[in-house]
Amino acid sequence: MKNGSGRVGARLGNHLGERVLTLPNALTLLRLLAIPVVLLLLFAGRDVAAATVFVLAAVTDFLDGRLARRWGRASYLGAVLDPVADRLMLSSAAVVLAILGSLPFLVVAILVGRDVLALVGSLAFRDKIRVNKVGKVATAVLMAAVAVIMYRPGTTGEILGEVMFALGLGLSLVAGALYAGTIKRFYGGNADGGGKPGGSR
Repeated sequence: MKNGSGRVGARLGNHLGERVLTLPNALTLLRLLAIPVVLLLLFAGRDVAAATVFVLAAVTDFLDGRLARRWGRASYLGAVLDPVADRLMLSSAAVVLAILGSLPFLVVAILVGRDVLALVGSLAFRDKIRVNKVGKVATAVLMAAVAVIMYRPGTTGEILGEVMFALGLGLSLVAGALYAGTIKRFYGGNADGGGKPGGSR
């Protein structure tokens, strides 16, 4: 019991000792702050400006993780905020596009449900499950699709955006199935190993 509480205390101590104000965390916070800006621009009918801010915010998603790994600045706060920022940015923009009639509500509802489950899963199993490549590709395709739809580049462009959105959503569902299988194997391995946490590692 003492060993378990000691490990928990040590882990909390490590997190408390981390630097909060780092460039990767600042980029993540900027992405969060960009969300209401994008939504207001969409409601104001300033589609090009909204798409531009959205793309710039999406680029920070690539930069923050890359910089954190390269400079050794990965932190608990960043690991928590990053998926929150991703899901909020994508889902909120999609919801507004549905309200404006640019995306079907049913498809957006599926996306939002997927994002909620993905967010809960990423926070609950952050130390146990790595982001798979299918999930990364799905997020990139969905963000690109939303940016194209925001820009409203005519009928052909809108069709392209909708096709990309459907493709990204399909990939995200595949990624979700892969995550579910990984979680099932993880807990199955723990059960086979006598229920010891981390038995599969």
